[in-house]
Formats: sequence, structure tokens, C-alpha cells
Amino acid sequence: MINAYKDILANPDTFKQLSVKDLLFVYYKCPQIERLINLYNQFNLIAFSLEGERTLHQGAKAWKVTPRTSYFQRKSAYVQELSDAQNWKVLAFHIPDQFLIDFAREFISDLPTDNLPETSSDMFIKIELDELTEAYFQSLIPYFSDDSDHSEKLLELKFKELFLSILTNPQNKQLLSYILLLKNEGRPPVWQVMEKNYAYGFTLEEYAHLCSRSLSVFKRDFASHYGETPGRWLTTKRLDHASILLKTTDQGVAEVALNSGFKNVSHFSRVFKEKYKSSPVKYRSEQANR
Repeated sequence: MINAYKDILANPDTFKQLSVKDLLFVYYKCPQIERLINLYNQFNLIAFSLEGERTLHQGAKAWKVTPRTSYFQRKSAYVQELSDAQNWKVLAFHIPDQFLIDFAREFISDLPTDNLPETSSDMFIKIELDELTEAYFQSLIPYFSDDSDHSEKLLELKFKELFLSILTNPQNKQLLSYILLLKNEGRPPVWQVMEKNYAYGFTLEEYAHLCSRSLSVFKRDFASHYGETPGRWLTTKRLDHASILLKTTDQGVAEVALNSGFKNVSHFSRVFKEKYKSSPVKYRSEQANR
């Protein structure tokens, strides 16, 4: 799995980038060649698609990104699918949780906080655009082609203007609901992150980072919500997912194991047999004959 943030930092010739305190602004033409790639964002992300398209898959849902569309992505793993329109030019902003919390505290009196919807557990939230918001996105592009040093304060202010334009749009109340949840809770709910990311082969340390917690606090909060350890819960969820894939797809055992979050096929086969009393191959055959 590719850590998108680290990949961007390691390839400045491909990804034009500007660092603004803990924010990272990126302007690039997507270099993807394979039809499907597995990606992981260690920070929240706002992206504005300029041309071309991609389809983003997270869990059982898919989002098609086309020109002049935008989305907010919570920290998570996902699959990015190459489309027939192979070119994809994007303006993106990688944003730590703390920036979102501080922003909400700073501008709370300017935000339309009445009648907000229940916070969605989706890792992707579509951003509805108007002419003003699109103009803010476009106004940031020239900074990437100018070699002069730019004031971090100016860039930060421009991004805050953009984000305020997004959050004051009544059509973006779902995103505002999530930002205020972060402000009030200080970090995303463990269960929301885990239910959407269990099928990806993260370590417990990586899951703790997705949940904005230290490993010890993550384990404590996890046990408080689920009543068991993360390792045991992940194994059960991944086995349940694998059983569905074996019944409903023609994926090979190795592919099923990988797509269920298991990195080792022999380990997967062993724990699968322990739970279902049949090997993955035999289980598929038994289910087909029912």
C-alpha cells in the first residue's frame, strides 16, 4: 500500500508542493499507470479535480471524481481506479486533525451550526462547489509555478478563506458536522475508523494513527467500545469479509486473503479453517453446492 503523503514528499518533480506549517499543498498530474492502486492518506485531504477523472473505492462505496468536483477525505486507506480518461490533474491539501480543530474554534461564530445532520461515518464527503469556492481553488494554482518564496502566513490565510467558503455553504453541512465532531471530541471515533478500514492490512500502530491516538490510548478506547482486543476483533472481521468474498467472487485464495487484510496466505488459511472448519477452497465449494 502506498502512503500518498510520503510518496508526494519523496517525488517533488512529479508533485509540485508547498509546505505551510503542518499543511501540505500539492498540484500535480496523476502518474498512475496500473488500473488499480492501493493508497493510504495519513492526513485528511481536500482535493479539487481540474481535468480527467478517477474512481475512488473505500469499503463498499465508490466515488467518481470528474472535472470541477471536490471531495474531503478523512484519514483512511482506499483504492484508486484508473479510468478511460487517463489524465487527471488535481489540486490537493493535506490537513492534520489539529488544524481542523483550531480552525473550527477560530471561526465557530461564522459557521452555520444550526440544523446539522448526523455525522456520516463515510471516509469520503463530497464538497458542493459554487463560483466563489471554485475561484478560491483556482487562485492558488499560480503559486505553484512561481519560484519565489511565498509568505506562509499569506498561503495559510488563502487556504482559510477557501475552507471558510466551503463550510459556510449550506450544501456542505455534512462536512461541517464532521469538523465540529472533531472540535468537540478532539479526534475521530475509533469505531468509525475501524469499521471502514478493517480490510486493509494496517498495523495496530497505523490504526492508532488513523484514530489520532497513541497506541496505548487506542487499545484502551477500542476495548471500551468493542469489549475485546483490536487483534481479535480484526481477525474476526477479516474472516467474515473473506467468507463473503469466497461466496460471491471468483478471486483466488491469495487475492481473498489480501483483500481481507491478511498479509500471509498460510496464516489466513489456518485461522479460516479454525473458524469455519474447512479450508478456504473447500468452504467455497461447500457454499456453491448449497
